[in-house]
Amino acid sequence: MIRLRGSSPRVAIISDTVDDTNGIAIGLRRLVAAARRAGHDIHLVGAARPGVSDEVVRMPAAMNVCLPIYPDMTWSVPEVPALADWLGRSADLVQVATPGPVGIAGLVAARMLGLPVIAQYHTEVAEYAARMTGMPMVRMLVEPLVAWFYKQADVCLAPSQAVADRLASFGIAPDRVWRIQRGVDRELFRPSRRDRSALARFGIPADAPVALYVGRLSKEKNLDALVAAWATVHAARPDARLLVVGGEGPLRGTFTQPGIVEAGGLYGEELATVFASADVFAFPSETETFGNVIVEAAASGLPAIVAAAGASHEHVVDGITGLVVDGGKPAQLAAALLRLIEDASLRSELGGAAHAHAASYDLAAAVRATFDVYGRVMASRQLEAAS
Repeated sequence: MIRLRGSSPRVAIISDTVDDTNGIAIGLRRLVAAARRAGHDIHLVGAARPGVSDEVVRMPAAMNVCLPIYPDMTWSVPEVPALADWLGRSADLVQVATPGPVGIAGLVAARMLGLPVIAQYHTEVAEYAARMTGMPMVRMLVEPLVAWFYKQADVCLAPSQAVADRLASFGIAPDRVWRIQRGVDRELFRPSRRDRSALARFGIPADAPVALYVGRLSKEKNLDALVAAWATVHAARPDARLLVVGGEGPLRGTFTQPGIVEAGGLYGEELATVFASADVFAFPSETETFGNVIVEAAASGLPAIVAAAGASHEHVVDGITGLVVDGGKPAQLAAALLRLIEDASLRSELGGAAHAHAASYDLAAAVRATFDVYGRVMASRQLEAAS
């Protein structure tokens, strides 16, 4: 039974990925932490993990499996009665973040309890599956399941126009697709952290031009195109370095090509310093639904080179804060990299504009906008209950 409250609702965000180093988990943890600092009652809910005890509400798992396309990730099927019991005591509204076993269990439990359900679209699951398996037909098998999941929600949240278009393609009515603001920690990611000596540990000379990639090391990030582009860059500028940062993904340990340095996973202030200390951000992914790292790069004062496909380009004003290229054409990516590597004045101009543009991604404002959405959903439910 839903509680009709005049104050901020108690929110449970349920996700299959809370322990991984990816945009979903990092973004959700950042949102929850900022919302709690603002005094809101909000919890991140995920599956239990052996030996893990943190601020996440952990649900016991009935089963754990590993999928061939994501062998380094464990997918848990939670115990629905335990989840429903906790939600019944602790939540007024449920937000499901992923269409996996935990997300589906959250949807089922919320419907059992009569709680309103919001679904945020974070991942191009069907496209990921197709790219990682190398079988385009997989997309046609997975996409109807994803569409079914989002159609069950009262409201779907879209962090980008690309996602809004995707949800519309599922047949979800426009009045049930709401754009949602996202934010970045601009205190953590800022140009003043620049310290070229911090790159010395990776064997990068202090005067070397540095392009940076940060993200999951996997096929769906279109890293083959970046590696191919860097071969062209290296031939023209053997002094330049591509620093690849990522602690997760099946391609870990494979970036051994000339001029490429693989750093492993970096986090917190260490990552923020590396962002600010590079010269260009290169992100060729064509499957982004938002692209946290692009905004983090901008906040750090870096011009970004991104793909025109997916949502990445929505955070870059082409020719003003960075460059937008065809991610399927390594030659275009190489030309953009060389253009910025060889023109320090242009880098500075675009980087300064990117930093100014990042001010529109204020984290506190994003929290306020998110809870405004929650309030609107609750108000709608209250009107239904009163009628």
